[in-house]
Amino acid sequence: MKKGLYHFSRILTGLVFTFSGFVKAVDPVGTQIKFSDYFEAMGLAFLMPYALIFSFLLNAAELTVGLMLLFNVFTKFANWIGLFFLLVFTPLTLWLAIANPVTDCGCFGDAVKLTNWQTFGKNVLLLLFILIIFFYRKKYGSDFKNKKPKILFAVFILFAFGFQFYNFYNLPIIDFRPFKEGTNIKKSISFPADAPKDIYETVLYYKNLKTGKKKAFDINTIPYQDTLNWAYDTTITKLIKKGYEPPIHDFFLSDLRGRDITESILNDKRISCILIMPDFKKGIKRLQNYKKELNDIAFYTDYNHYHFYCFTSSQSSIINQYKNSLPPYVQILTGDKKMLKTFIRSNPGFVVLKDAKVLKKFHYYNIPNIKEIKNLNQ
Repeated sequence: MKKGLYHFSRILTGLVFTFSGFVKAVDPVGTQIKFSDYFEAMGLAFLMPYALIFSFLLNAAELTVGLMLLFNVFTKFANWIGLFFLLVFTPLTLWLAIANPVTDCGCFGDAVKLTNWQTFGKNVLLLLFILIIFFYRKKYGSDFKNKKPKILFAVFILFAFGFQFYNFYNLPIIDFRPFKEGTNIKKSISFPADAPKDIYETVLYYKNLKTGKKKAFDINTIPYQDTLNWAYDTTITKLIKKGYEPPIHDFFLSDLRGRDITESILNDKRISCILIMPDFKKGIKRLQNYKKELNDIAFYTDYNHYHFYCFTSSQSSIINQYKNSLPPYVQILTGDKKMLKTFIRSNPGFVVLKDAKVLKKFHYYNIPNIKEIKNLNQ
């Protein structure tokens, strides 16, 4: 019975750690963004430049620990590391659940979204299971003495880091975000006719002129006519129940004059080529080695009367300073920084859009040639 409980706990904990590490290793930039959110919320902004390093280390550690527990390799060591993680993250997620400085913990990347209270509950359960492993580690733990576990451990480590580097220098091999290839943006931003709406409660506070005390009233019972006893003080509106939120809710683009051209982009039946550069200056510098490819695309789109856009969230002063480095015929549009980073995990990134559908996304290392774009347009 005890042995079965031990192995059940080991396998379950290993599966959770492996899944958590894998879905974050698919998208190390996403984990970097989440670390930055944490550092900002906790007043640790000085650590934000190192967020990517923390991302790689955390993802690799979670994935390696999970694989070690699953394959029963150096289980005692994996148990100690896993226990350390949970002793740190369980109280941290309790604070997140109470204070709510960050709405999504990011513990499963973009694959599975949990509330902060759900994350805390998950960590409490995992802590119980890993304590079971800890108490029975000497009796049932398996630490092989030959070279096989050492080789497996090395393979796990190399895979954890190599997998992340591949996804970082290309694009995530699995895209869990709302702008994944094949997505119709127009449909993803729409509201179904029967979609539930947000429900709010409005509370008005009035001050008693005789006692000086404040009292809450709902919208139907406010004593607005009793001016001898009550005086309006303040109004507080609370979200009681969250309504439907479309998968994409922040796709808005405007030109440099401030005109909204989102609809014209989504209603274009032809292909559009898009450079996405949340950081315009950094993106321009990285494109210096790809001028020929971009010029070819610019002339191809102009000749065929297609659009070639550049989406950015940088300030106008930065855009004006570097915009002449772009190929001709590129129209610069501005949008929300978070939306652009969600759209593609590359700065710059390249996207082919047609009839509001995301046909293909490319890392700037893999900017397509004209033949590839023509094939997508068939």
